This record gives sequence, C-alpha cells and structure tokens, in this order.
Amino acid sequence: MSTLNNKVLIKSVGFGSDKMYIELNTTRVLTVPYSYTQRLQNATNEQIQNYRLIANGIGIHFEDIDEDISVDGIIRDFGNETKRINISVQANFLDIADKYAKEHHLSRSALIQKATLSYMAS
Repeated sequence: MSTLNNKVLIKSVGFGSDKMYIELNTTRVLTVPYSYTQRLQNATNEQIQNYRLIANGIGIHFEDIDEDISVDGIIRDFGNETKRINISVQANFLDIADKYAKEHHLSRSALIQKATLSYMAS
C-alpha cells in the first residue's frame, strides 16, 4: 500500500499511556507503541504530543525530539494490527464536535484525545 498510488494519509493521531493511535483516511486505525523508535521511547508525554502532520498526512514530525515517521513505514510495520472502528452517531455529531473544539481552541483530534485521556483516567 503506497501513499502515492492509493493516497493513504494520516487523518488524526491520539495518544495513550504506551502507544499512539493513528487514524488513516481509509478508516483504519493503527496502534503504534512508543517503542517504535528510540526517540519516541525516550520522549516525555509532552514531547510526543508536540507533533504536526507532514504534507497533509504522509507522515508525522515530532517537533521536540526531531523525529519523523511516515505512513508507509507505519503501514509496513503495523499494518497487520489495524482495527476498523464503526461508530453510530447522529448525522450532525462531527459538526457539533467541531464547534465545541473550536470554542475551546482545540482541533478535532485534540478534542478526541482529551476525551480519551479523561475516560482512561476515570
């Protein structure tokens, strides 16, 4: 599966205690442990969460630790661990979530990440 031929891109990234969850535009979610690279493994939570998507989603750049990982490499190494998430919500759910995120100065992925971490802490 190639990003060039099939346009597989990273849509959002969420963070758990020992792994990140990378949502692709194909509706697949890859679970990637921080041990994937030495720099990720040695980074703090704050360093890992300071990231940006590269070129509209072909990879992730972690600013504080100067680490880049590509969607092709992630799929190659973790593609067999994909999970499809099927969620039934009201048709306007994403509009509501986006409005809430904007009001709180968050992106959609940051909102989902915050909700996930709050849920995991309870």
